Amino acid sequence: MAMRSRHRATFLLSMERAGRGCRPDHATRILAEQKDQFMKETGFFCPRTHEPLVISADGRFLESPAGDRYPVIDGIPSLLLAAGQDEARGDRNKYYRERAAEYDAGNDVMFRMLLCEEEQTREQLTDFLEIARGDRILEVGCGTCRDTRHFLKRGAQVYAGDINREMVHIGRDRLETAEVDTSALKLFVADAGKLPFPDGFFDRAFHFGGLNLFPDIRASVAEIARVVKPGGRVVLGDEGVGAWLGETEFGKILKNSNPLFHHQAPLDKIPTHARNVSCHWILNGSFYVMVFDVGTGEPQLDLDIEFPGWRGGSHRKRYFGRLEGVSPELRDQAVKAAAAEGISVVSWLERALRRALD
Repeated sequence: MAMRSRHRATFLLSMERAGRGCRPDHATRILAEQKDQFMKETGFFCPRTHEPLVISADGRFLESPAGDRYPVIDGIPSLLLAAGQDEARGDRNKYYRERAAEYDAGNDVMFRMLLCEEEQTREQLTDFLEIARGDRILEVGCGTCRDTRHFLKRGAQVYAGDINREMVHIGRDRLETAEVDTSALKLFVADAGKLPFPDGFFDRAFHFGGLNLFPDIRASVAEIARVVKPGGRVVLGDEGVGAWLGETEFGKILKNSNPLFHHQAPLDKIPTHARNVSCHWILNGSFYVMVFDVGTGEPQLDLDIEFPGWRGGSHRKRYFGRLEGVSPELRDQAVKAAAAEGISVVSWLERALRRALD
């Protein structure tokens, strides 16, 4: 059954229950209000303006107050801007479009090849998120939803999206075949660089398996972090043999078969407001996993703590109070003079400058 049909069935059942035991006119009003609420609350937002999207009268589009329209195809909204549509149609995603049906077989081979158990690995990835029941989770690049069901099992509200529609449809079929409870799941098509959500909408965000191929990794990581609230968690991972294994036969064999294993964890692409950053290697050191919490701004310093020792001064004086240089001989004389008086060079220089200025 298509997702849209299941949603309609759930909606009709809720309307029926709401009307029981009410006067006919009162029941009609309740049902009308619920229908209006159902039609308005899609849980999605315009990727351009971040305004809430509502379902069009014919149910074929999600619409923004500014007039943006996004098609709903077989119950799954396509929330791509023009650049995202170009990316989805481009060569970078050609493999996934044409071989989506083979993708799962490739995953099975990878786990067997690495002598690792898939379910255990995906539980490990889920543990990195530290999900609390009721958390709102964003899964970017959900593929065929091999991780999605693990998030649902933890009691999360899951938004799972991918730029490739074919993958999302296969993922939905996979969940239905496995009889996974998808009542807390919203599937969608979107670009990781232009997510259809406002700032701080999610408690957690996750991506695994495609980061190396993002056209702008820094921008995409920043966009993913944007939609996670301060204090929330981000988990990102992909192929990348650990540096300590790079020259081993293990590492060379993997890189020979798949050039993506040459990649290293892009820690330099993590935004400056990240906190508690850590990097892990899983699957026998062949995949990296970066984990960080979302903070605000750069880390803070007390700039006015004075350092002990011959140099002295504080971060503020050493960094913001720098002057032009002097000759090495004059510098050595100043150091000796400060040492003779038992004070730091900074204190000696500040006193000398004040005397000269007075």
